[in-house]
Amino acid sequence: MPVLLAITSAAIWSTFHFGPIGKPSQTAAECTALRQLIVTEESSGKVSWIEYRKLVDEFLKLDPDSSDRIPLIEKMAGSVIEVLGHDLTIYSELEKFPKCVLQSKRDEIPGFIQETETAINFLSGTTPIDGTYFDPKMGSWNTTYYEEYLSALDFLKNEKGSRNDLPAQDADV
Repeated sequence: MPVLLAITSAAIWSTFHFGPIGKPSQTAAECTALRQLIVTEESSGKVSWIEYRKLVDEFLKLDPDSSDRIPLIEKMAGSVIEVLGHDLTIYSELEKFPKCVLQSKRDEIPGFIQETETAINFLSGTTPIDGTYFDPKMGSWNTTYYEEYLSALDFLKNEKGSRNDLPAQDADV
C-alpha cells in the first residue's frame, strides 16, 4: 500500500510539473522564458550601467565650474534612462508572471514599476518630482544614484538545478 501511495504521489507531482506527456508545464515554460528574458535584459542593461558609472567617475573628477559638467550630466541621464528601460521591461514581465516570482517579492514589483517609470519620466524632463523638473543646466547630479547593479534573477523561484536555494516559505507558492 505505501508503494502505491508513493507512485500515485509521484505521478500527480510529475503531471503538475511536466504535464501529462512529459513536457514542461505551461508555468514551467513561462518561468524559463522569463528567466531568459531577464538574463538578456540584464546583460544589455549592465553594459549601460557600467558606462553610466564611468561617467559618474568622470563627473566626480570635474571642477564644479567646469563647462563639461552639463554635457556629462546629459550623458549620465541618457545612460540611466537606458538602464531603467531594461529594468522596466524586467519588472513588467515579472508582474505578468507572478507564479514565477518568490512570494516574498511579489508585492514589491508594482512599486518598482512605478519608481522606475517616475525616474525615466523625470530624467526625460517630462514629469517633475516634488514640483521640480530635471535640468542638467543646474550642474548637479546625485552620484550615489544607482551605485549598485542587482539581479532580478533573485526574485524568481528556482528551477531545478539553478543557482539559488528557495527559502522554505516560498517553495510551494
